[in-house]
Amino acid sequence: MDKLQNIRGVAFDLDGTLVDSAPGLTAAVDNALYALELPMAGEERVVTWIGNGADVLIQRALTWARQERAALRAAQGKPSVDHDDIPQAEQQAILRKLFDRYYGEVAEEGSFLFPAVADTLGALHAKGLPLALVTNKPTPFVAPILASLDIAKYFTVVIGGDDVKNKKPHPEPLLLVAEKLGLAPAELLFVG
Repeated sequence: MDKLQNIRGVAFDLDGTLVDSAPGLTAAVDNALYALELPMAGEERVVTWIGNGADVLIQRALTWARQERAALRAAQGKPSVDHDDIPQAEQQAILRKLFDRYYGEVAEEGSFLFPAVADTLGALHAKGLPLALVTNKPTPFVAPILASLDIAKYFTVVIGGDDVKNKKPHPEPLLLVAEKLGLAPAELLFVG
């Protein structure tokens, strides 16, 4: 028996699946790092840190930036640690707040649909399949991005990273989607 015959709903991830969000995320990360006088990472690095939510993205960025700065200081013959540095945990909290502020400014213009996404969502929606979006992206940024890309209309359920205790890859967000759609978990296909 074909497993896809039982599919009654489809859930999609956002970043890297429907949307190329790397330009906006990179701008926000780099601006936040710059504000703390840390080295900027650039898109090539930032794309390797995307996918596990903003807290993990910021943790990865800060770890890299502190190591990069230590290496630069060592190359200049300075101690690798500046004694004026604030503790890493405090610095991470500040960096996250800065990231949220900067990402709020660039999220919409820094996010682009991948080719054929709108047509695919429209075709699935026209067939009557309920569609959901499940992302680790902080919830306040999700609706404006979907609206700016004109795809919000396709989703019956939208779950952001702040809507659940456990983010993907934990099954909690997808189980919540299945429940909200009135489906058994085996009836929900996840694309991400």
